[in-house]
Amino acid sequence: MVLLKLQFLWLPAALGALDIPTRLIAPGVNMPVVSIGTGGVETASAANITSNWLQLGGRGVDTAQIYRDQAVIAQTLAKQGVDRKDVFITTKIMGCALVDHNVQFDLKQLGTDYIDLLLIHFPKFGDCGVAWKILEGYFKRGVLKSIGVSNFKKADLQHILKTSTVMPHVNQIELNVFNHDDDTISFCEANNITVEAFSPIGRNSSWIRSNSVVNTIASRHNVSTYQVAMKWILQHGHILTFQSASEKHQQEDADLFSFTLNTSDMATLDALQNSSTAILV
Repeated sequence: MVLLKLQFLWLPAALGALDIPTRLIAPGVNMPVVSIGTGGVETASAANITSNWLQLGGRGVDTAQIYRDQAVIAQTLAKQGVDRKDVFITTKIMGCALVDHNVQFDLKQLGTDYIDLLLIHFPKFGDCGVAWKILEGYFKRGVLKSIGVSNFKKADLQHILKTSTVMPHVNQIELNVFNHDDDTISFCEANNITVEAFSPIGRNSSWIRSNSVVNTIASRHNVSTYQVAMKWILQHGHILTFQSASEKHQQEDADLFSFTLNTSDMATLDALQNSSTAILV
């Protein structure tokens, strides 16, 4: 993986404790480099997850049609009194079929007339090249401020690029020290597609907590293993979404800008995917 210099735009963190920079992902569109996720096993806690994040000063929120919590997200934003323009909402349509219907569904559920970033969640359920052309129309009309994909590999990207006039702004993929698709990442970097990591600490959080290599690096920097894992992603020039229902853990995990991993740390973490100590202590 190539180490990139990431250009950040710093914005104040409202009334909260977090101060998360943003990255330019499309013309005039600055996305927080760390967003909170609301899907998966904690779907029922979406309101709590989102309200804690907003109170801390977090402004990037990641949801999806299949999470069934978009209306809850909208209600939470209203209750917290945060202006719509101050929150960066990422959401997703399920796949490459019924695109118009699903975009309109997302807009209605979120109670908004625009979405900051809309992704095709999976390269399934239809012709994604055709689906992409429909999203380009919404983007050009300003209904979708930026558009992208999720779970797309290099071949999936190449398919939509055959007919696209707008490059995907983001590809959200599983990415962590134990699992990274370097071929897809390199293709994204070569085509100026921002890579956003989900599952940034791995599918099982105990893997990071118990890994001796990651623990050694974390101890040297006086931070948590979670912070090391996520900082590794940011220092490679990518952005990320993570998940936690706890306000305390959200604040700790997102504290990624007070330390820097050195070249040796990065190389050691790069090698974990192919190492026998990738998961074992």
